[in-house]
Amino acid sequence: MFEDIIKNVQISMPFRLLKEKYLSLVLKNRVNPEISLDGEVIDTYSRKDFSDIASILQQEGLSITLHGPFYDLAPGAMDKKILRTTRERLRQVFDLIPVFKPMSIVCHTGYDKNRYHEVEKEWLETAIETWMPLIDDIRGAGTALVIENVFEKTPEMLFRLMKGLDSTRVGFCFDVGHVYVFSETSIEVWLKSLGPFLKQIHLHDNDGTWDDHWAIGTGKIDFEILFRFLEENRLRPIITLEPHQEEWIWQSLEALSKSARFSRIIK
Repeated sequence: MFEDIIKNVQISMPFRLLKEKYLSLVLKNRVNPEISLDGEVIDTYSRKDFSDIASILQQEGLSITLHGPFYDLAPGAMDKKILRTTRERLRQVFDLIPVFKPMSIVCHTGYDKNRYHEVEKEWLETAIETWMPLIDDIRGAGTALVIENVFEKTPEMLFRLMKGLDSTRVGFCFDVGHVYVFSETSIEVWLKSLGPFLKQIHLHDNDGTWDDHWAIGTGKIDFEILFRFLEENRLRPIITLEPHQEEWIWQSLEALSKSARFSRIIK
């Protein structure tokens, strides 16, 4: 029932769990993983560990996307020491692109209006300076940098960031669950503003009170708004399922299999 969906989406999975628990399940079910690489993983595992897993996935013909580290990172930081550490950590994960050969690498903006409201111009200039050298590194690699919304209340700053970076190798990763919890503007407004930059979407559900990453269909998000936009505009971004428990992945696949519009999109 789910084969057509599984082969056309990515499924979020931390590297540690992929290596130590889920590799056989991934191979058996032909799952295309979006591999999360946090700071602890980067510091704990060797390049050979990463290469061994990547080689197995590549030999099986599975597509790979990466999710970069984000805890405590601030690509537009005002504190120069924090900024230097952020850039060093991002460099570490971008150095693994030749190993994984991912279609995309997802990173967070690190922007929060509550913290940076008075220094928005400086934050934007600093963030652009952070990302530009990394964009240069992926030219010709077949990998896109996609920057994801998290705490943004409106699409304005991400729009300004996309325009400032101005690269075909950069796009927007639309996390509909984050919009439903943290944004003050609707899904439609986000899509209208950032649709031209859309390269990837993250799908998970919640009830609007917190970013719970539930199974699709178990919260209150109207995913058909998003699917209708994709279909009407003939867009086919990378699609990643991001519920945070194994059983919620299967629930999400079942829910998506009931959406005729989603089925048309992935085909």
